[in-house]
Amino acid sequence: MKTMTVEQFKEIAKALDMDLCGIAPVDRFKEAPEGFRPQNIFSETKSVIVLAKRFPEGVFSSRSPVPYTFACEVILREVFRITCELALRLQDAGITAVPIPSEPYEYWDSDAKEGKGILSLRHAGYLAGLGVLGKNMLLTNDIYGNRITLGALLVDTALKGDPIAQYAFCSDDCRLCVEKCPGKALGGASVVQKLCREKSQLTTAKGYALYTCNVCRSICPSGKGVRMA
Repeated sequence: MKTMTVEQFKEIAKALDMDLCGIAPVDRFKEAPEGFRPQNIFSETKSVIVLAKRFPEGVFSSRSPVPYTFACEVILREVFRITCELALRLQDAGITAVPIPSEPYEYWDSDAKEGKGILSLRHAGYLAGLGVLGKNMLLTNDIYGNRITLGALLVDTALKGDPIAQYAFCSDDCRLCVEKCPGKALGGASVVQKLCREKSQLTTAKGYALYTCNVCRSICPSGKGVRMA
């Protein structure tokens, strides 16, 4: 197996148009629930690479849900494509890389309308130094805020991890996302997926699926990040 430096990993990710790339050694995932750890997916995992691509800010100003839905779908597919392409680039370098998307779910509770990805990408992003979890339970980066979509790869190469973010955004007295959530799905430390889905997803009469709510992203004072890239 060939070796590759952290810098080379990140250069490839940047060349493929990812906005953020962070690395977490697999031992940072010891507290993850059994069955949802990197080694449960790929037993030879030594490092987890987490990638993020940003949203266009204008979709959060639209009074129609169509632009936000469009951006969600395009960016998600782009993250899927780039994550798979990066896996192929690493394969050519002699490294085994398993691409991890945010969906589909293997675990689904139909009564609670609750799903779990095979790996929690927001927690992986935190462990890879890409941001912190706010009261809205979204990974929030200091540059791009919560306007990001995540992907990951599990690799059989031991890499030096990025520092876990030490900044914080949510003040003790800020509960905007909790109080303004239309579905009352947020509690400050968790999200009730059923309540969220009932308010945030809609199928039109013509059969189109729309994301009808992004309040937890748009209302957050730190949603846009706090410093320029």
